[in-house]
Amino acid sequence: MIGRTSEKKYLQSLLVEEESQFVAVFGRRRVGKTYLIRESFDYNFTFQHTGLSNIDKSAESQKQAQEMSLHIRSESVKKDEQRVAKKDSDLESERQNIKDERSSMKERVAKAEKAEKEYTEEKEKYSEKQKAADEQKREFEDKLKDLDSREEEYRSLEGDIAKRLSDVEEKERNFSSAEKTLRETFEAEKAKWENDRTEIENNLNEKIKEYDRKLADMEAMTETMDNITFDDSEDGKKAKIVVKETIRVAMKTLEDNLQKFKELDEKYASGTFKGFSIPIDEISTVNEELKNQYVAVKEHAENSGLDFSTWLKKIENCILEADKNFKSFLFAECYRNAIEGLSYCKGYSDVIEILNAYAESAESEESTSSEENNSEWEDYYEFLFGNDFDSAEDYTQYDERQLKKQYRKMAKMYHPDTASAENQAEYTEKTAHLNRIWEVLSDSEKRAEYDRTYLANRDSNKAA
Repeated sequence: MIGRTSEKKYLQSLLVEEESQFVAVFGRRRVGKTYLIRESFDYNFTFQHTGLSNIDKSAESQKQAQEMSLHIRSESVKKDEQRVAKKDSDLESERQNIKDERSSMKERVAKAEKAEKEYTEEKEKYSEKQKAADEQKREFEDKLKDLDSREEEYRSLEGDIAKRLSDVEEKERNFSSAEKTLRETFEAEKAKWENDRTEIENNLNEKIKEYDRKLADMEAMTETMDNITFDDSEDGKKAKIVVKETIRVAMKTLEDNLQKFKELDEKYASGTFKGFSIPIDEISTVNEELKNQYVAVKEHAENSGLDFSTWLKKIENCILEADKNFKSFLFAECYRNAIEGLSYCKGYSDVIEILNAYAESAESEESTSSEENNSEWEDYYEFLFGNDFDSAEDYTQYDERQLKKQYRKMAKMYHPDTASAENQAEYTEKTAHLNRIWEVLSDSEKRAEYDRTYLANRDSNKAA
């Protein structure tokens, strides 16, 4: 039955037909034709016959045919009676419907009359409302005319506003274009200014570094100035001419330095870049440094026995002018005064250095003559490095910066001011000897000559 879906559907559809149907199902034997018929009609048969027989059943067949005919006729009569009963029922229902329709018609007529009466009353009310509506319509029409005139006026104003808005937008676009151009010009000028400012700052930083190096040298010379002694003997008095010449050369050097500072003043303070920004902290630091150096210069000048009053007066004037300009917020002028004062301090240091070199040259000549008479050779590096001396170290490879650092260390160690009363003479002698050694080692030619003898003596000592 699984594969007979369409056949079952067709057979079941014949049951709802109004007329009798004849169906022939054919196929080979034993494929389930009878089973299909029985399952499709659920075994509900008025008459059925299956299979064949060899017995003569003609009489019985006629009887069955008559019974079948009677049965068919009785079924037909039943169906006719059913149809008649149905028609009678339909007629009765129709009669009842007609009665109901008539009753409903009367009710509708009564409702229609009532509605007509109400309509007449409503019509009268509507006529009155129509009159009022017509009056309101006329008023509304007048108002519409007024609104139309106003709308026309507003449209005219709107057109004027749109035109003005267009003009404003055009001006805004022009302004934006001009603003963009100005901004680009400003950015270009700003970048150029930043480049110029950076270049100036770099140059100024280089100058400041140079001044720092010079000031460091000045500090080193300050440590050495206390070692200077002036000879009051007859030979010393005769040397005043040389001292005066030395002072003249120092003044010339000072004038050259002042000229350089004037050029810096023209470039960074009084010239094109007047008011060039310098950090306040740096200006204050330079002022304090000037005052400290002035105190040191004044103390040394008073102890030297020479007249440096004019020099000290110039430094004092620079300090007073620097303080005055600082209080007046003239920072560039203040910075220039401080630098000028430092230049005077540096000039004083140069003068002392020249005098010291002169004194050392005289002592050097004496030591040279004594060394010529003395066949013994001295190890300068051993004396210079003291307890730090290492015989395995090749000190000829040391540069001037390393030797200078060690020289400052030893000069500070053997400074007479640090000695006790009983060691004063010893420290003075060692300081003088240290200065003689440094005179040789600080001069490239003299050091080269000494290094040759130093290496020869060191090699000979190793061989021994």
